[in-house]
Amino acid sequence: MQPVRVDVRLGVRLTGGMFVMTIDQVDSRAHPDAVPQLLERLRDVPVDLPFERTAGDEVQGVLSDPRAVVDAWEASARDGRWTVGIGVGRDGVLTASSRASRGGPFLAAREAVEDAKGDASRVTVSVSPSAAGSDAEAVGADAQSVLRLLSVIIGMRSDAGWRVLDAARARPEATQAELARDLGISRQAVSKALRTNHAHTVDAGLVSAARLLAHTLELCPTGGGADGPVSGTGRTGRDSR
Repeated sequence: MQPVRVDVRLGVRLTGGMFVMTIDQVDSRAHPDAVPQLLERLRDVPVDLPFERTAGDEVQGVLSDPRAVVDAWEASARDGRWTVGIGVGRDGVLTASSRASRGGPFLAAREAVEDAKGDASRVTVSVSPSAAGSDAEAVGADAQSVLRLLSVIIGMRSDAGWRVLDAARARPEATQAELARDLGISRQAVSKALRTNHAHTVDAGLVSAARLLAHTLELCPTGGGADGPVSGTGRTGRDSR
């Protein structure tokens, strides 16, 4: 991945590759605005351009770390209130904010979030139109499949389960007995929560998804399409439903 650099003549930041995440609240007209809570949850995720409200109950951010992408996706998916589109490409132009930036990854993210609304997993990965039909599109479809499978497990987790899982992630060196003492529950309850929520399987799946997203970005071509129209190409989710 090429490093981000500043072009003083254009007054914009140019990047060799990025992930654009567009996240839209499900059935927002029937539920209170949850954007402030989501932005707080995403506050510590490493980004190139911060997540911000773009329109209505939708937020968008730009990232270069694929692990940060899957962490942001999991943070969005855990309460079931969000549809997530992930755009991948190397032909974007960044300005001071996500809303003002443009290019293939932004087109892909827009197409992805609309596609995700038609799938129970509520997540789609799309590549820039310039990468349509390439190996990048195929690998992106693999990343999407992993995320969609993980969404099934994550969607079944309870608040009590998340409490144990969050504690275990915060203290990976802690024993189950130590976690139980901190949480005020039995060691058996900790063990059951980790087992029934498939903690190790999900964590391994998140790593796999991040690796596939990284490979997707590596395979995307550079340049072109920054100002082009949204097309029907570049979608990995269309054929996988």
